[in-house]
Amino acid sequence: MNLSDNRALSTEVPTAGRWGFGGHLYGLEPLALPVELPGRSGDDDPRHDADAGPPPGASLPAYDEAMGAELAPHDDSEVERLFWFRWITGHQSTFALWQLLGTVLDEAGRPGVDGDELARTARCMVRAYSLMLLYASSSPQDMYERVIRDPMARQHPNLSGSWARDYTRVRPLIRGKTSLGGEAAAADLAFECDLNERIHKGIAARVVPSGVSLLLTPGVRSKTRELRRETLLWLYDGIFLTTRTPVSYETVVRQLIRRIHAIHLDVSANGLYPACARNTAPEPAELSTDDVLELKASFTDTLHELAAIVGAPRI
Repeated sequence: MNLSDNRALSTEVPTAGRWGFGGHLYGLEPLALPVELPGRSGDDDPRHDADAGPPPGASLPAYDEAMGAELAPHDDSEVERLFWFRWITGHQSTFALWQLLGTVLDEAGRPGVDGDELARTARCMVRAYSLMLLYASSSPQDMYERVIRDPMARQHPNLSGSWARDYTRVRPLIRGKTSLGGEAAAADLAFECDLNERIHKGIAARVVPSGVSLLLTPGVRSKTRELRRETLLWLYDGIFLTTRTPVSYETVVRQLIRRIHAIHLDVSANGLYPACARNTAPEPAELSTDDVLELKASFTDTLHELAAIVGAPRI
């Protein structure tokens, strides 16, 4: 793929702590991912995108405190756009994270590879994935129902995260079926994966207290049987503005850094749970434990760590 032929795809790495994503505040951008990301490529890889520019930097630009008022939603429509941005961009970032995590898992067991270093990298990526779950689902329950769940149901009444094609590659790690590194590093990674599972359950309780997901909605469950599996995968990608094309490792990294920079600005200005839309219901027990509270407090630090890891020069 020659990026000069696809002007819809933005791969510029942020160079300032100001909003530059989506063309307007809390706008959206399309995401381009391969069906499966190959390992860390060299210049001889035909999927290497020469037009993507130099590799991204190893850190995110600092948040400019003067932007606080500009980044805060000013009316109900802007509040809704903020949470729609979080839902779409949080999912896009998760898809890219899963792809990068998949390449880390592929490196395990190769000669000369430091298993503990891979485990530490994977741990950061899983931790960032947990934060994306919290971020994407940070709206109050009533707003989640109106702004997110209802539009999803209009696309398909049984919309399900099980249609996310990139998760398959990393599922064994998240579910504790595989591990990386020596005993200590593997234990730290396993803890992060367990925390991720608990956060997933807590979010379900937070935004859908009835426990009835779209997949389990009474009277419409059989609708998924009318479409082929591959059709459901494409439908899910389309909802999250994601297209499949053979882009390189570097291009996936650059798109991820654009997104986590915008997310970093948003959370720095508005917090994980914006004051403009406070949730009146108590936080579920699963999201109120000390380890989850510590994770929430580490939001910006974890994003900086992730940018340093994925944006660092590769050997």
